[in-house]
Order: sequence, then C-alpha cells, then structure tokens
Amino acid sequence: MGFRFRRSFKIIPGVRLNLNGNGASVSLGPRGLHYTIGPHGTRTTIGLPSSGVSWTSYQPFASVGASPPPLPEAPNSQTREPIGSDEGTVIDSASIDELVAKSTIEIAQTLAAGRSRWRRYKLLIALLSALFAFGALMLAGSASAVPPVAAFVLTAGVVLVLGSLAIHGRETSTVSLEYELSAEQSARFEALTRTFQDLASCGRILNVPLERQETDWKRNAGASKLIQRHQISLGRDKPPLVKSNVDFLKLPLGKETFYLTPDAILVTAGKTVAGFGYEDVEFMFRSARFIEEETPPADATVVDQTWRYVNRKGGPDRRFNNNRELPICLYGEIDLRSSNGVNERIQCSRVEAAEKFVASLAAMSA
Repeated sequence: MGFRFRRSFKIIPGVRLNLNGNGASVSLGPRGLHYTIGPHGTRTTIGLPSSGVSWTSYQPFASVGASPPPLPEAPNSQTREPIGSDEGTVIDSASIDELVAKSTIEIAQTLAAGRSRWRRYKLLIALLSALFAFGALMLAGSASAVPPVAAFVLTAGVVLVLGSLAIHGRETSTVSLEYELSAEQSARFEALTRTFQDLASCGRILNVPLERQETDWKRNAGASKLIQRHQISLGRDKPPLVKSNVDFLKLPLGKETFYLTPDAILVTAGKTVAGFGYEDVEFMFRSARFIEEETPPADATVVDQTWRYVNRKGGPDRRFNNNRELPICLYGEIDLRSSNGVNERIQCSRVEAAEKFVASLAAMSA
C-alpha cells in the first residue's frame, strides 16, 4: 500500500503553496477558479462551489525526453558568403533563430526544450519568492505579529522548498549526452582534441568579424585591407544544462559560442541552441600576412618589416617624425561556413596549428 503526502499553505489571500511527493506547485485565484503552476505543467479549474460541477484543463510542459518535432528542411542555397557593405565585409553567422530553423540534428531541439523547461522553473521560483516577501511584509505590518520562532521556522521552510524546487528543476531540465564511440570515432575525436589544444596554446587567437578595403594605404603601413579583431580564449567545457561523459571543445565566436562534440557542432546564444553535423559545415585554411602595430606574440613568424607611414615606393615617409617600423607576421586563418548560416573566421599566431586543426575538422565528417 502506497502513502501519499500533500500539504497546502496559504501565503496571502488567493495564493496557496502546495507540497506533495512530486514537488511543489502554486495555486492562484479564489474558490471556484484556480490556476495552478506545477513542476510538470499547468492546470486551470473552474467550478461552482458546493455543486460538485467543475471543468479542468491540464497543459503539460514540453518533456526533455520526448521526441522533438521534425526539423524544417533548409532551402537549397549556395555557400553563405561574407556580407559586403560600404563599411566593410561582415564575417558573422546568421541570427541564432535562423540557425535554429536550419539545424540539421534533432538534439538541438531536445536541448532547447530543456532550457525552456528551466526558464519556467526559474519563473516559478521567482514568483514564489516574491509572494513570500510580500506575505512577510504584510505579516510584519499587522497588529498580531508572528512570534520570532514561528517566523524563523516559516522562513527556513520556504527557503528549503525553494532550494528543493531549484534542484529538482535543474535536474529535470538537464540533458544527458552519453557517448559510446567506436574505435574509429574515438580516434577522430581524440585527433580533433589534440589539434584543438595545440590551437588553444597559440600566443594569440582572434575572432575576425569585419574586414574592409583601405584606400589610404600610405597612412596605414601600406595595408590594402584593414580588419577588426577580438582576442578570444579556447577551452573545454559543456553548454549549460548539459552533462556528458565527454568534454566538448568550446570556441567563443562573437555573439555565438560553438561546441565541438564527437558527432555534431552545437551553436548557443543566450538560451537558444542550434546544431549541425560536421558534413554541413565547410572548413577552410589559409595563411595570411598581417602588419602588427602591437608587439607580436612570441610564437608568431615575422616574415618582413614595413613602416607606419610609407611613401610611394614602400619606404618610410620622411614627413613623419614618429614613423616607426612595424613587423609583418604570417598568421593562420580558419573559415567556418555553411549554407545554413554559419559564417565565422578565426586567426591564430601559428600557421601550422591552424592547418592541422582544419584537417582534423574535415576528418570528422568522414
């Protein structure tokens, strides 16, 4: 014979906190009209008091383990090229919503469902916290003050309930990705991890979101093209609300963060997740000469020198007293592009590290 546990507490008029074996819920509304928010869904109840006649509608939350709806088919299009404008060429992926719409793996929607569930839990916890704070203020201002011991017990109980609800919500919203890789899959991902760590150890790693042609090359060290760069750090991590027996490879690129997993590329931005197979993304490598105005990293290869201000023949312009000599470095550049909207560029201070990383990325789609 099973036992059932249920307790209900009145917080303020029209608001009740319910506790049972399945978790906590909160009911809003007067007698005969209730709206209940629980850990698994919402319930609306309308009835006539003392008549036995009522109507109930239950709306479950999306389950993390449920089969996600089929992904929309991405329209056929050519490889996404950087977007040009008068201000330069933008090298940036499409919006996260567009990336989600064109995702090619189902796990992206499963992860999105988990994040959506956690948002609802946080909303419920915030609502309960606000209601408790309001109730505490009402009691403090009433004539019949609550004894200190009772107030302490009530406060401790509410904190315990909110903490338990937060733990339960996070556990039920977290997606577990357990990988059982074949020998070949394991070897490919280990090779990718090694080249990723080699790339991460470069003296300078940069995300390049913009480049533009430069007409005033005389005052820009003879450069025909200027680029915007942001220094980034690579690491091994997992997205929020994901646990796995494998550490993913994390690339923070602008407003999106890319995670390389053994079987897919996950793209996150805020609370949204998109996902692509390695075969859906094109990886390109090139070496590029770059004029450094800063001190070049120790592992960079300096291939030439120029001047901050140059004359028509490429020599120093003698009209400028502060005309200093600048090193020209050879850097490695990596492009990630796809017809689904991925468009990113990485620059690093060691050419061979970039080349090996791109080769191991290409091998993941084999």
